[in-house]
Amino acid sequence: MTKPRVSETDRAYFRRLGEANERICEPDPATTLEEVFRRIEAMEQNLGPLAAPARPLDPVLADREAAAVARRFRRGRGLA
Repeated sequence: MTKPRVSETDRAYFRRLGEANERICEPDPATTLEEVFRRIEAMEQNLGPLAAPARPLDPVLADREAAAVARRFRRGRGLA
């Protein structure tokens, strides 16, 4: 059985992957917690609505769900 050979396409793919990884690495990491929070705030501003949780909790729905769970426990069925 022969060892599998790495093709030039494979090498090019991993080269591009490595270059992309280098671009996303931060050259100046935050040194204080204040700087971390400042950067997070900047990211949230840049992302706009995308920075919000994917599924905001609707208080009415949460109350209904809690009531349904409570009814189920009162009937002695528990959660399965």
